[in-house]
Amino acid sequence: MTRRDDAPAPLPGSDRFGPASEVWDTDAWRWEVTRWFDDVLPRRGITRHPTTPRQPRVRPWSTQLVIETDQGRGWFKANVPESSPETLVYERLSRVAPDLLSPVWVSDAEREWFVCPDQGRTLRQVANADTITSLWSAVLRRYARLQRASVGVVDALVDGGVPRWGSRALVSAWVARGRPEERVADEALRSAADRLEALGLPPTIEHGDLHAGNVFTCAATSSAMQEAKIFDWGDAYVGHPFGSLLIALRNPEYHFGLAADPERDQRLVRAYLSGWADVRPVAELERVVPDAMLLARVARILSWDRALTRATDPERGQWQPHADGWAQEIVRIASPRSAE
Repeated sequence: MTRRDDAPAPLPGSDRFGPASEVWDTDAWRWEVTRWFDDVLPRRGITRHPTTPRQPRVRPWSTQLVIETDQGRGWFKANVPESSPETLVYERLSRVAPDLLSPVWVSDAEREWFVCPDQGRTLRQVANADTITSLWSAVLRRYARLQRASVGVVDALVDGGVPRWGSRALVSAWVARGRPEERVADEALRSAADRLEALGLPPTIEHGDLHAGNVFTCAATSSAMQEAKIFDWGDAYVGHPFGSLLIALRNPEYHFGLAADPERDQRLVRAYLSGWADVRPVAELERVVPDAMLLARVARILSWDRALTRATDPERGQWQPHADGWAQEIVRIASPRSAE
């Protein structure tokens, strides 16, 4: 295949140029992955059953295969190299918070391939509109603990390729977009970054897309939440911890059809902030949550830009509106602030 001048390098593990989904959705690529399974799994004492792996999903940024083994079902994932290195995230975070992550059977950091054992159902599958608020509160407390534990490994994460998107770095990234219609939000974003920096919290891991579909649990009970595991770290970055609340607070509405509810949001925020209450008074922490969520919208734009690096034109047409929507939200929220 002839390479365009602006085309990214081939995916790791492939010599084929072109969109990631077109590479992944080929027999040749699936056969290469299958050979890898049969090479590395036995070294871990795992035997793959001789059935063809299923490929339930292909996205512009990742794909999955499902395999059956003598130790149960396994889930394989491959990411585009522009995403955060999930293999590294799992490896480093498992050192400081092993009970909060899905275990990894095998991985290949160069190709960004890894296999995890099946962990059962997700919180999105087992919860409902009546239970999600209390269950999600428990997950957020647990997630805050993971973030606190990650402080000691953030430099290693960044050194290994996880982006460091601190508050002021996100402002710079927003300004660098160079879109005249967005300049109205610049000052509000700078002020938000200043307030967050003044608070003095350490940078931590940021999941980037924390919702109930990315949390494994065995049941919809409070005791089960104490063993919930967080997965899907392809959008992860190192930054201000409170940015995770941007997606987390939308979870009850987006996935469970609940109406907007400020009281519910406050309950979830306080559950999460209880994990930080020994650092600053909760009231002081609450005041900067809107600032963190405003800047987290910039991180979502950057994540979409990375995710679509290897997209086809139709795929970009399908998914780019998500990034554009975050930019529109920033302008809408920040404009009144910049006029004050």
